[in-house]
Amino acid sequence: MKKIALFIAVVLVIITLLCTTSFVFAEQSQESIDLPILMYHSVLKSKTGTYIVSPAQLEADFNKIVKEGYTAVSTEQVINFIDGTGTLPSKPIMITFDDGHFNNIYYAKPLLEKYGLKAVFNVIGKFSDFTTNSGDTDNPNYSHATWTEIGELSHGNVMEIGNHTYNMHNYKPRFGIAQKYNESDEEYVKALQNDIGKLQKILFENTGKQCKVLAYPFGKYSELAEKTLTQMGFRMMFTCNEGVSTITRGKPQSLYKLKRINRSGKYDVETVFQKIKSK
Repeated sequence: MKKIALFIAVVLVIITLLCTTSFVFAEQSQESIDLPILMYHSVLKSKTGTYIVSPAQLEADFNKIVKEGYTAVSTEQVINFIDGTGTLPSKPIMITFDDGHFNNIYYAKPLLEKYGLKAVFNVIGKFSDFTTNSGDTDNPNYSHATWTEIGELSHGNVMEIGNHTYNMHNYKPRFGIAQKYNESDEEYVKALQNDIGKLQKILFENTGKQCKVLAYPFGKYSELAEKTLTQMGFRMMFTCNEGVSTITRGKPQSLYKLKRINRSGKYDVETVFQKIKSK
């Protein structure tokens, strides 16, 4: 009798453990976490503005990020979290730089290294083509990153590369990636595939990596664009919608319209963190 009782007790423990494990797995598969994303553009000593911060402002931000206990995460970490193959720290944050300015490399990269942070560097293909071909490079005031510099960045641990379109960062003939008046859906999809696909090809040639993240020019997006981009293999899309997004394990669509906080040079670091914590 004692052996039977012991056997039954062991079986009950095993069943309990299996049920608990299944519950934890199910719970984790629905786990959600807030992901604040900071959006920077130019970093200049000479001036500040809505889309320009000074190196001193940038360092104040980075210092505050570390002191507040945030951990800068990569796109791969976020995607793995969504896919259920990885975890995120309790206070993740993403840092992004749009447009591919050389001054991001000149001023921001050393500060990222100093504070142990990482960022996404979203490049515009035509601008990098122009700088590379003109030979007028490495000027923080106006140069964009060359393809060589972009390739070098992609193999470091500080700045990964994102797609910001090849030549759709314009107000005309379309506003960003917006569909033009009287443009058919088929024509629109082809235009997106041609332009964004062109930059994908160039990036792969120079980095050896398949880019999985795109920043919408001016934050303009559409459902058809989203569908097209996911079919092209993109996993994350950054908008310019102000705020903090909640991402959920097992829900890849929670990465398709990611909000960001534009870091204007017109306000101080405390205002930045008020926006991060305002949700």
